[in-house]
Amino acid sequence: MSPLPGECLLVAVYAKTAALHRDVTQGNRSAPPGPGGDPRSAGLTAAYSALENGAEKVIVFEKGSQCGGTTALAEGAVQAAGTSWQKDKGIADDTPDLLYRFWKTDSEGLVDDDLIRCMADNAADNVQWMADSFSITFANVFGAYPAPYLDEALLKDRIHLIADAADPTKTGGAIWTTNAQKAVTEKGGEIETGIEVSEIIMDGDAAAGVAVKNGKRYKANKGIVLAMAGIEHNEDLAKRYNPQHYWDLTTQSVITAPTDTGDGIVMGMAVGAQTIFHGCVDLLLPTWSYTNNQNPEIPYILVNMRGTRFVREDTTYAFHCRALFNEAMQWGGAGGATYMVMDAKMTDSDKMCAWSDNAEGGAEAREAALEDGTLVQADTLEGLAEAIGVPAENLVYTVAKWNDDCAAGADSLYGRTKQLTALDEAPFYAWRTQNSNIGSIGGLRINTDAAILDEAGNPIPHLFGAGVNTAGWIGPYYPGSGTCLQGTLNWGRIAGKSAAGA
Repeated sequence: MSPLPGECLLVAVYAKTAALHRDVTQGNRSAPPGPGGDPRSAGLTAAYSALENGAEKVIVFEKGSQCGGTTALAEGAVQAAGTSWQKDKGIADDTPDLLYRFWKTDSEGLVDDDLIRCMADNAADNVQWMADSFSITFANVFGAYPAPYLDEALLKDRIHLIADAADPTKTGGAIWTTNAQKAVTEKGGEIETGIEVSEIIMDGDAAAGVAVKNGKRYKANKGIVLAMAGIEHNEDLAKRYNPQHYWDLTTQSVITAPTDTGDGIVMGMAVGAQTIFHGCVDLLLPTWSYTNNQNPEIPYILVNMRGTRFVREDTTYAFHCRALFNEAMQWGGAGGATYMVMDAKMTDSDKMCAWSDNAEGGAEAREAALEDGTLVQADTLEGLAEAIGVPAENLVYTVAKWNDDCAAGADSLYGRTKQLTALDEAPFYAWRTQNSNIGSIGGLRINTDAAILDEAGNPIPHLFGAGVNTAGWIGPYYPGSGTCLQGTLNWGRIAGKSAAGA
């Protein structure tokens, strides 16, 4: 192979996963809770880890003009079990094994056990390392919601909200990205912005460098870390590998940057990397349903195009968004839909609930949604059914059954336990749900050394992966806020160490 300019020990490559479009209908929300598995946090973590593990020269290539991205706009939540921050809040009975079993159950058997065991076992040490390395603390610890088949004994308040150790009132993912950039540069790492990597250069079966679109080629004497975006806006790969994500792209809302096209995944596939694709990180962003067990919920039920309920609504958000996709496809194909049904109580619900008059801008948002047809209103359930095109007798029966269950204090159909509130006060409202997709699930398969594997399951020498362009550690739906950031932290830390030692 010809000599390459810019010789270095590690090339940490990551591409732009930029600002979420936060044009949500209510004015009282903070940044999305979503995955936060931004390549910036994975790449910076890998770079810092490589430097502390003996790498003499580390270069981070950033496709955008500056670092920041999804993590910078995200809530900044990290799942971990058995931490000092949990114990400070009186949560003394959480363990790595409970976290492993939680992730295992929610994966529906589709993850690599060794990967999630590694994540769970490392999680508490990872957040302590993160705090020590990047001047971070955690301002709050809260919990996720269950899947219907999950033993709720596996649920603990273990989602840690990132805050700045110097000023704990400053919270969110931006604290991590900002502090990590400073830590990397102070440790001698280089961050090059505005550089788009286009190709992995191989020397035989080993990764040996990268080519970038400005024509330069860089040799990596040790290792290359791919910490790039998923296939969020790669319609071709979505259509081939991820039906739910393709549906979101073509009929719903994908709110990551248009530049998130899975460049690292494409480059990995070009050199023989194995891939795994599943579903999406979806949530109902305008109504913020079930993202944090400390937040109240708007009284509602979900119905399909037949006017009947189909899922326990108080599940982790991506679980019931997957159910929305399946139900919409079952009754309407690519043009299918589901609806959130509410009554007058939504207008005077808690200030954290969308369209409540108690929320900042809630009444105005409701009027705007009614004006543009996003939300419909009727004085009777029959009128509401006609407005959304579902059988009136079915919707009337469904709401009556729900109201009877609320009076009895138990959801006899699906076992819902949260917000058992009757829908019995006119006017009635229906919102045609729209999945707000903040990331696809899937990418390059890795092992517990964060090595990217080939189609035979063998590590591709000197090629490592971190962040949301890697796969094998999240199943068919997102199990709750903080999973991606823990994965980003864990695999970034391991990838940097592995690359430095390659």
